[in-house]
Amino acid sequence: MMIIDETISTIVGFPVLNFKNQLERNEIVIKFLKKLNLDPEDPPTDFTGVYQYSLVEYGVGKPIAILELFRQKSIQESFRQAFENNKHAILLKVGEELLTGYPLGNKIRELGIDTRREFAAFTAIFIEITKWTRTPAEVRQNQTIETLRQRLSNIQQRLDRLPTLEGIRTEMARLATQTKSAMTVAEFFIQKQCKVFGLAQQMRGWFETLGYRFERYEVWEADYFEWIVDIPSRRGYDRILVRGIEGEATISDVAALRKSVEKQRIHEGWLVAANRISRAALDAVEMVENRKLFCYTFDELLDEAADFSGYLNWLETEVKRRGIDQMYMPLACNQAEIDPITKQRIAVNRYDERDGWIDGYIDRWLDDPAKEHLSILGELGIGKTWFAFHYAWTVLQRYRQAKKRGLERPRLPLVIPLRDYPKAVSVESLFSEFFFRKHEIPLPGYSAFEQLNRMGKLLLIFDGFDEMAPKVDRQEIINNFWELAKVVVPGSKVILTCCTEHFPEIEEGRALLNAELQASTANLTGETPQFEVLELKKLDDDQNASDAVVSGGTYHNSTTPTYSASP
Repeated sequence: MMIIDETISTIVGFPVLNFKNQLERNEIVIKFLKKLNLDPEDPPTDFTGVYQYSLVEYGVGKPIAILELFRQKSIQESFRQAFENNKHAILLKVGEELLTGYPLGNKIRELGIDTRREFAAFTAIFIEITKWTRTPAEVRQNQTIETLRQRLSNIQQRLDRLPTLEGIRTEMARLATQTKSAMTVAEFFIQKQCKVFGLAQQMRGWFETLGYRFERYEVWEADYFEWIVDIPSRRGYDRILVRGIEGEATISDVAALRKSVEKQRIHEGWLVAANRISRAALDAVEMVENRKLFCYTFDELLDEAADFSGYLNWLETEVKRRGIDQMYMPLACNQAEIDPITKQRIAVNRYDERDGWIDGYIDRWLDDPAKEHLSILGELGIGKTWFAFHYAWTVLQRYRQAKKRGLERPRLPLVIPLRDYPKAVSVESLFSEFFFRKHEIPLPGYSAFEQLNRMGKLLLIFDGFDEMAPKVDRQEIINNFWELAKVVVPGSKVILTCCTEHFPEIEEGRALLNAELQASTANLTGETPQFEVLELKKLDDDQNASDAVVSGGTYHNSTTPTYSASP
């Protein structure tokens, strides 16, 4: 423990900064390793040394709260036991207890830290370092050798049943394509455990938001977990046995759930899969003997308490009322590349038809976990509002298709026209108006929105930042921006549209939107969210030559007077 304490104290002594590049961070890591008498080129061979080495590689630049998590003796011991006994559920269970039952877990949540991501990151580094060591690598090799022995026994049985030499050769060739190295098998197993842990983290967070109580009963296995939760009802609480599945929920899982429900004498059982449920499992829960059992994907479980159908119908109606689905014309955008050292612009990227216009750029931005906030600047009337509704409608079509086909759904797009909420003094009051008064979305409360946002279930589109405050009031502009930026947390994706003319000094405006102003960054805690700015470009000559062009909510035609498509 003293060695780990010294390691963390050394790391914490270094301020949390955004490194200019990976090389700079590597140099600092090497410096700390040497300070702790660890050879950067030759990691130690004992478990404590590997854990210490991993902490340095992982922890430089991390907030103190997450480092404190890895200081806990129970976490260290869980890593040791999970590693040596090949039961990684030990790590997941101990981590879960720390995050839910201790003040440390509350502090980490307050900072908006995605603990699932941090556990996965530390574990990946730990595995990589053990590749260079002897003792930990041998332990894991012994684990996988036993697994491979079992597989070889099964293979031999199958080969004995093959009638010809050619059949044996074919079978051996097939097996060869499936064989993984010992290290790859171990890494695959840990990745699988991380998925189970991820589902458990999301479900627990959602249940806590809904006010469910957790009983002491819990089961952790390689590819599933079980809890008993108490749900408030008219006559006290209903006891529910929940079984979470990492992969596809099958009829075998239904049978296992029924057995657990009967054994624990529970009111009903929920089988929750991350993404997929087999048809046989769905049919099984319709049988009379399984009337107390229910199957959900995680998205379907969320639907039970967060029904956005009314809002989604409004969004589609609004898009069609404005004619956006018929008359929208794609737009190009520019994005500046900034030198990380000088902070000067060194290039300007233009994204047009070759890249799928601005739509294609934002599709890729959504897939980039390093980016969380995107501001879209443009001149008055260029088409920011139409784009906001068009893109939200596009995502809505993907969402409904995924829901219909039983696939994991993309983020649910929420367009918030800021002109409708000029009196909102906080982001909480703004969303209360949006959810509960305007669209009457039956969320359990504002905390449910926060949880969905952290789980990466929402795409927030704030349209018309320039309509929140007079452009002459510099401080009010800054205050409004950072009030909206409260929703930028790990897992979130936020888009903000704004008129270029809103900023008295355009360069200062870009500095604010890039989170570069000193007054702005002072409002952040933990790791600074990743902000980015795009600039919409006017329609090019080819687009203007078409018979009908739509820009900024206005329809233009060579023989028809201009009219507004917006109210």
